[in-house]
Amino acid sequence: MSTRYQGSGRAAIMPARPVSGASVNLPGTSSTPGQPSVFSVVVATMVAQVASIMGVAVFPVVAPQLATEMGVSPVWIGYQVSLTYGSAMLAAPLLSASIARWGGCRATQVGLALSALGLAAALTSSLWALAATSILFGTALAILVPASAHLLFRFCPPQRRNLVFSLKQTGVPVGWTLMALAAPPITVAFGWRWAILLVLAVVLVTLAALEPRRARWDDDRNPQAAARQSALAGLSLTWRHAGLRRLAAASFFLSFVQLCLGSFAVTMLVKEAGYSLVAAGVMLSLVNVSGVAGRVLWGWYADHTGSGMRVLVKVSGLTTLCCVLTSFIAAGTPGAYTALVFMVFGATAVGWNGVFMAEVARCSPRGQVSVATSGAMVWNFAGILVGPSLFAATYGLVGSYALTFGALALIAASGALLLATGSAVRQNVAAH
Repeated sequence: MSTRYQGSGRAAIMPARPVSGASVNLPGTSSTPGQPSVFSVVVATMVAQVASIMGVAVFPVVAPQLATEMGVSPVWIGYQVSLTYGSAMLAAPLLSASIARWGGCRATQVGLALSALGLAAALTSSLWALAATSILFGTALAILVPASAHLLFRFCPPQRRNLVFSLKQTGVPVGWTLMALAAPPITVAFGWRWAILLVLAVVLVTLAALEPRRARWDDDRNPQAAARQSALAGLSLTWRHAGLRRLAAASFFLSFVQLCLGSFAVTMLVKEAGYSLVAAGVMLSLVNVSGVAGRVLWGWYADHTGSGMRVLVKVSGLTTLCCVLTSFIAAGTPGAYTALVFMVFGATAVGWNGVFMAEVARCSPRGQVSVATSGAMVWNFAGILVGPSLFAATYGLVGSYALTFGALALIAASGALLLATGSAVRQNVAAH
């Protein structure tokens, strides 16, 4: 039996384990007939993640054409991402209880349906419709994240949990990368609507493909559960439990850095390091590819060492170092140095999410994984919203993108400190 602090007192909890007879074999196997394999659940949740993120990612790519047709500046399209994550932050604590009522698979389908409605609304090229699209996307994300956590926690073996959650989380950079590759040529050749229609088709096919699995995967649902809950339930849960509180707060700082890296790396390289837009795009692709690899690597490493929290401490420490190293990039900096820094930066600043999600699930009280996840994601979404704005404000003060990246080291270090104290508390409690 393991112990940890919960709130102000010490509480003993049983080690987390799959419920309802879920398989505990290695991914891709199933011990009983009809029992879903971990592989099938991971693939389904990852594809759903990719499909939903493609919906968010397509709009920055088609922004120039879409803005021209709407008769507005492309900067207005940029607000779409902020409105999406703002809506997710507000919706997450309200809707997490619906997962117990619907089941994780049905909740995933609901999230995909909301994404499809948002994509369909955007086809009208109305500014108000685009605002509705953003709200629908945000609500979809607020459902999809805790729904996938519910399914993965239920069906994956504890000894593979970090890797499984990390594999699912690769859907985020994969979705952005797919849109970066596919949407521009489609938009140029056929127009922006065809790029959105492609994403809409992917979302609908994914939604339909989940239906044959719904009855089996949702046999733990509780139709009598409340469809929604107090807006403070998830936040209250994360605040009462010391481990969840540190994880949630740290995710604010780590998502802050992650979004700043994705938003300003290209601009820094073009404006201050003398890169062409294409060359800077190649460097950003290194960040994304390394982020995918990092999520898998850190997930495996956390399972191998048996401590996701300690892995998160190391990852956030490396992120802090990369912020400092990025501040030295300027015109004349060797390309090999820049590439190496960005690869490590991507592997850490983009690679932490899967282990974080697995740790939130591990620390959650029994039966409240989706509620705890929703509460933690509020902090995560807040970092996404605040980060780029504060980065831009800091740049306005110091006048250098590179130095502003250096200042980000303080943000990353704050996350590392929170995680380090959480890891120390866990070790001290276990020792007693």
